[in-house]
Amino acid sequence: MMKPQILSKKLIKPSTPTARHHLKLSFMDQLIPPTYLNMIFYYSSCTKVDDNERCAQLEQSLAQTLTKFYPLAGRLVKGDLLIYCNDEGVHFIRTRVNGQLDDFLHGGPNADLLNQFLPLDIGGPLVEIQVNTFDCGGLVVGVSVSHKVADAFSIITFVNGWAAANKAGIEDVISPSFELGSLFPASDLLPPNPPSTTAKAQAKIVMKRFFFGGVAIQALIEKARPACISALRPPTRVAVVAALIWKSLIGVAQAKHGHLRDSLLVHPMNLRGNTAISTPDNCFGNLSMLFSERFVADEKKMELGDLVSLLGNARRDVDPAKMNSVDDLCAMVSRSFGEPRREKHHNQSVDVHLCASWCGLPLYEADFGWGKPVWVSSTCNYEVVCLIENKCGGGIDAWVSLAEKDMVEFERNQDILAFTSR
Repeated sequence: MMKPQILSKKLIKPSTPTARHHLKLSFMDQLIPPTYLNMIFYYSSCTKVDDNERCAQLEQSLAQTLTKFYPLAGRLVKGDLLIYCNDEGVHFIRTRVNGQLDDFLHGGPNADLLNQFLPLDIGGPLVEIQVNTFDCGGLVVGVSVSHKVADAFSIITFVNGWAAANKAGIEDVISPSFELGSLFPASDLLPPNPPSTTAKAQAKIVMKRFFFGGVAIQALIEKARPACISALRPPTRVAVVAALIWKSLIGVAQAKHGHLRDSLLVHPMNLRGNTAISTPDNCFGNLSMLFSERFVADEKKMELGDLVSLLGNARRDVDPAKMNSVDDLCAMVSRSFGEPRREKHHNQSVDVHLCASWCGLPLYEADFGWGKPVWVSSTCNYEVVCLIENKCGGGIDAWVSLAEKDMVEFERNQDILAFTSR
């Protein structure tokens, strides 16, 4: 087993001190539970670069990048409604891995081992980074960021900014806007996020990767097309993958309970450019809402095409682009979070599944100067499905986190066996 050996731990602070102040989080930040989002970037061997020099350069460019992304060097205060921008710094851990990166990646990496590329002592700093160097010169950069202050779009903006600073200098990095807290102020009337107190939340969560190749995705599109004939365009790659996973999860619940159950598929949508309210293109923070599609237990409506059709219903019924005021948009966003939370915590007869797609995000643009990543992955310790594009033939990696017993049933689902590989 390739286990990273920690070489150093330190706090990286902005290279130039920034003004100390409190930055208000937004209404949408307020809705996010206190979790971390993880991104892991894999870089092939680079034998011409000295490891010590490379890591020293990464530290220096990170410090420079934090002068522009300065809130990330601060700390949450006042019930997680403010960031105290005090330049306290981000965690930076350097490790050494005895082995070859290609050996780890060959044939599909073991998802159970991915957490080793991320810092283990999450909490306190808003950003935790671990740089893992292999014997071959390959590098794995694990980035963990508090979801309270950033969504996936903001995180990859930060990582790509750091990469650009490392490769070409901080002058090429555009400063983000931190105005969302002013545009969408937090509300004193919003109830706190519900705790995870269900028995299911206490079950052991396991994560596994399921790869949908380009050929398999095209076959799914053709399979779903007849049921979507009334749509203006054919189903998307993400829609058919999400629908197949949803169908399989419905099957898992049926096997466990002995009958079909209602099911809710919840997925976030980036609101940048999708509202009538003007927001800066480079705004940093959480700017998204949830869409929920409901499957009502009926074996006749459980085919792939039926579920693909359902995936578009919520967006047809709710359109954030029609909200012309901040109050109306915030009310819509609040409702979008409220429905799945009520079902999850107060309705034991409905299964709620979160499916987040990072497809379309510039994950593979994070070039620190030694080439773009050969692969990007994620990890999670709660139940979720995360879809990430794979550079191999237009495929999609589905990172599925489930309770251990549910994962056993999911893995042997006939659709999963037919359309995915490991």
